[in-house]
Amino acid sequence: MKAFIKAYWKTLLFFTVVGWIGGWVSGLYLLESYPPEMQQEMLAQGMTDTKIALTMAIQSATYGLVLGVAGIWLGRKVGLWKDERHITKKPLLAALVISLIGGLGIILPDLLFFSKYEPALLDTYAVKPTIPYLLATVTYGAVIEEVMMRLFLMSLVAFVLHLLFERKRMEVSTAVLVVANVVSALLFAAGHLPVNEMMYGLTPMIVFRCFLLNGAFGLAFGWLYRKYGLRYAMIAHGGCHVVSKLIWILFL
Repeated sequence: MKAFIKAYWKTLLFFTVVGWIGGWVSGLYLLESYPPEMQQEMLAQGMTDTKIALTMAIQSATYGLVLGVAGIWLGRKVGLWKDERHITKKPLLAALVISLIGGLGIILPDLLFFSKYEPALLDTYAVKPTIPYLLATVTYGAVIEEVMMRLFLMSLVAFVLHLLFERKRMEVSTAVLVVANVVSALLFAAGHLPVNEMMYGLTPMIVFRCFLLNGAFGLAFGWLYRKYGLRYAMIAHGGCHVVSKLIWILFL
């Protein structure tokens, strides 16, 4: 364990600190994103912005540390974790291309298709994103969600599948890693359903949109994690948010 901590303490510290920041800024805008009646109920219970931010910061930092440790251990076991110390051009280019496509893929389907069936989607873009929200997308979204869904969950699914179906194989097969990516992408999409329900209601079209868009992004991030390493999945995840929010701020 000492050797593990010595090798990865900087990475774990990064996950923990970014998790704290991401949780804090997420908490600052969370209350105002709820419907008015829910805001009143939470305020009546003494849940101020500061208390919510502190609670989420502790929770997010814990996710970063605990799931970071478990995820690195699992990732090493199944061959997903990469000990690369430097950013290299080819995977960085792949991450940036996915960032651009993903950023457009968040906005354009809403404008060109989904809003025709769910007009409430356009109301989302009528209000410009706040600074805490922007910070949350590139801290909690890009880092902690990737620690949770790719580093930990995808690695865990691959580990379990390998134990169940490939005990005689020394190395985890590509097929198992692909299945693990699909499972984690579907769960990543499902994890966005509560937010969609709160904002729009879970109509069949909203559920389809959630699984189509978030599932596709999850598959892309998982492919980057499997092919090049977690850092590139984080870059692409954050890049998708940056591109989409720039379009939102500048053109909508």
